[in-house]
Amino acid sequence: MKNIFKILIALVFCSLMTSCDREDEPTVTPIRDFAVQYAADLDSIDDYIDTHYMTVDATNFDVTFTEIPTGGTQQSIRTQTQYPLKDTIVKEDGIEYKVYFIKFREGDAVNGKRPTQVDSIHVSYRGIRLTDDQFDEAANPIWFGLQDVITGWTHIMPNFKTGTYTTASGPNPITFNDFGAGIMFLPSGLAYYNNSSGSIPAYSPIIFSFKLYELRYRDHDRDGILSKDERKLDPSIPADLRWRENPFLGYDYDGNGTVEIYDTDGDGIPNMLDIDDDGDGYQTKFERKYVVGTTTYYYPFNGAAVDNLATPNVNETHGIPDCSGNFTNPTRVRKHLDKNCY
Repeated sequence: MKNIFKILIALVFCSLMTSCDREDEPTVTPIRDFAVQYAADLDSIDDYIDTHYMTVDATNFDVTFTEIPTGGTQQSIRTQTQYPLKDTIVKEDGIEYKVYFIKFREGDAVNGKRPTQVDSIHVSYRGIRLTDDQFDEAANPIWFGLQDVITGWTHIMPNFKTGTYTTASGPNPITFNDFGAGIMFLPSGLAYYNNSSGSIPAYSPIIFSFKLYELRYRDHDRDGILSKDERKLDPSIPADLRWRENPFLGYDYDGNGTVEIYDTDGDGIPNMLDIDDDGDGYQTKFERKYVVGTTTYYYPFNGAAVDNLATPNVNETHGIPDCSGNFTNPTRVRKHLDKNCY
């Protein structure tokens, strides 16, 4: 489990826990040029994809990789058509990384939930190097936050959805259904780069197979608004693709430029971490509700005909500092985003 987490996390744990094996302690080697290393990593990944075939359990989506023997007729990972090889572009450290991935199954199309880069996921996984040596495995699903792991995961996992599960008594109390499952091929720049830990040398491209069972939408500042909803939204991006944005990490998913972190009051604290988003001295968790008669309502206001989250900064107050009656205005700004409204 621990190898998936960022090297910083590993360092902290190793310093605090005497049970951390010395052979697992990370070491840092001199940093290389990102563009040069990425080119080498991509060549290695391409070679692996062209010289290996995969065997997939069609029920549980467990996968094994095997090198195609000389004269072998097996279809390579690239040429097999049952599970098409996909790729996407990820911008990080000034590099536009081409990242290969495969969807065995996206997840439950009706009831599945799609994680964003700021959420926690419940997954099982297996990690191998391009030498086919396994370096990490969580056969039983575990929970972790996507912000706490190598960045390749934060980019690829939002392509998948969760499934559903049923509970019962007996030796197998939980059965997962229609979960998302796939593979990601990560260049070292989206993995551990110049850090090494355990059996993972520095500058190692790596492969993960994984199954996404469940997720928790996080609320980092505990203001009652999910962190995924406190991120800056780009109205030019279709609503069903907005999960691609990743302003918490300072860049956008498709590599088309920097996305500004959503910080309404300009205090340097992103809204998802700020207990007072508009800096008016009133905490967001109190400003996100209003009372009509004896009934308490929470944002989004039920009375609005249109709740356009893509344009949150339209003036709502109309000269009424207490914002009374404005919850029916479809172009309002939320009270917790307007320091003149409290």
